[in-house]
Amino acid sequence: MARKQAENYEEIRRRIMACAATEFARQGYAATSIADLAKANGVSRGLLYHYFASKEALLQEMLNSHLDMMLDAANTAATNGVTAQDRFRSTIRTIVGINAGSRDLQVVLLHDLQNLGTAERAEIVSKQRRIIAVLRDLIRDCDQTGHINSRTLMAQTMMCVGMINYTYLWYDPAGPVGPEEYADMVADTYLAGLNAGPG
Repeated sequence: MARKQAENYEEIRRRIMACAATEFARQGYAATSIADLAKANGVSRGLLYHYFASKEALLQEMLNSHLDMMLDAANTAATNGVTAQDRFRSTIRTIVGINAGSRDLQVVLLHDLQNLGTAERAEIVSKQRRIIAVLRDLIRDCDQTGHINSRTLMAQTMMCVGMINYTYLWYDPAGPVGPEEYADMVADTYLAGLNAGPG
């Protein structure tokens, strides 16, 4: 007989994903067993399988959910402001804020994506590229000197992405520089360099 779905089914799934992200970030996806995940969540292995068919399915949904949320937020932020610079700042603040509140997911996304199958991995990468495209278009619009071209646009974009995606290695959002201040530091530094022109 099939197990009856709990009224708070989706809430429990979200809680399991958050806990699993912490475990994957702490010891790596490959080294984390279903038994580890069940213990960390305070449930049986059987109950865990009620919510997720496999460890890979858990990883896949975890990353898809995170990137869906980030993409929606980035698209919204990219329309928030009168000037291109305003919209760029809004988007940087949004992405930095999300990253600051989801360090474990950032670690898993950057280190454990290869554990998904080819098709599942391609779906995740597609969403990452769409988020990067939001920044790419904003950077192109912010270029007041006209020195960015088709050859350098992606390099310019990924340089910016590097300033906000690898903060998990060193940045403490509870430290002396909060996420919004750090986002403004990134935007100020990047825009100043962008519009200083070549040379």
